[in-house]
Amino acid sequence: MQILPHKPLLNNSTALPNSNGITRLRVLHLAGSRVSQFYYNLSIIYVKEVIQPIGVSSYYAIVHLDGLWQLGKSLESMSEKMSLQDMISQLPDIDVVVPHMFCFPGMTTFRAFFEDILGLPVVGSPSCCTALATNKAHTRSIVAASGVRVAKAQQLRQGDILTMQPPFIVKPNSEDNSLGMSLVWNQEQIAEALQIGFEFDETILVEDYIPGRELRVAVIERGGELWVPPMVEYLFTQEHSIRTVHDKLELESDGTPSKQNQNTATKRICPANVTPELFEKLTDAAKQAHIALGCRDYSLYDFRIHAETNEPYLLEAGLFWSFSKISVISLMIEADGQNLEDVALELWIGAAVAKT
Repeated sequence: MQILPHKPLLNNSTALPNSNGITRLRVLHLAGSRVSQFYYNLSIIYVKEVIQPIGVSSYYAIVHLDGLWQLGKSLESMSEKMSLQDMISQLPDIDVVVPHMFCFPGMTTFRAFFEDILGLPVVGSPSCCTALATNKAHTRSIVAASGVRVAKAQQLRQGDILTMQPPFIVKPNSEDNSLGMSLVWNQEQIAEALQIGFEFDETILVEDYIPGRELRVAVIERGGELWVPPMVEYLFTQEHSIRTVHDKLELESDGTPSKQNQNTATKRICPANVTPELFEKLTDAAKQAHIALGCRDYSLYDFRIHAETNEPYLLEAGLFWSFSKISVISLMIEADGQNLEDVALELWIGAAVAKT
């Protein structure tokens, strides 16, 4: 299925020419969190690594847990904290916003505020789409209705009767980074897993455990087409069958992230070694999910490949890409031999001109 292509070039009303007559794109990097120190630290980890393509003027807006903001041309030269009203009044002319927020409001409300209220184009899916994708139960229902295979699951609230039988995965319905997630093998582990899940969300999802390989698949809109770059595979052992938060992040003693974990027991390879048949199945499923959820610019999906049937099962959607060297979609693009800065700039310009 084709999508409408973005306009190919910036015009004078969209960006400022520099002294050499070369058009410069003015990008606002949006970071921080009002939810928790965990998500604030996670956002800062990624925004610190964002690439800086030639022809881009970067600005930063960071929101803190207390609701105050900082602005600056670099993370090393940020302003004093200020109110939201003052932040808005001091915003420079901006062509496009690149979000680096991973908490629920950061994925939804803040995107809507900058795009729908302030009228600034935001790279990535609109808030109506990210609100769906951050709800795992809603994601499952929507993609399943479009023909994408998902595992059997039950949605639970406190007091509901569990009808699923182990082995299964327990995970908070609207949480990310594997927070509150457990793999349950037997009846004795159920009570603790449910308790942990409910500590993070009032609704949890209990989903059949799919034995087999786990792959991540991205979809990127380029030239009016949906493109799937090389995939990532996570290599598990019998003792370590799923990715936990410790596989993704190094945590301080207080549980907040300090950096991405490069020494995890779960190794990843890119490009994943998949047959043409499996690549086609995953590509079709990911594109179907992208379309069904109403995604824009890019999207990312976790799949399990059943060890017996070799059929892919979509686990969840992750509609984030922080455009840093440590981002998984960046890894996929570089594995394809493409220049990350060129691809990022193509998407940023496309988002900017789509609003003009």
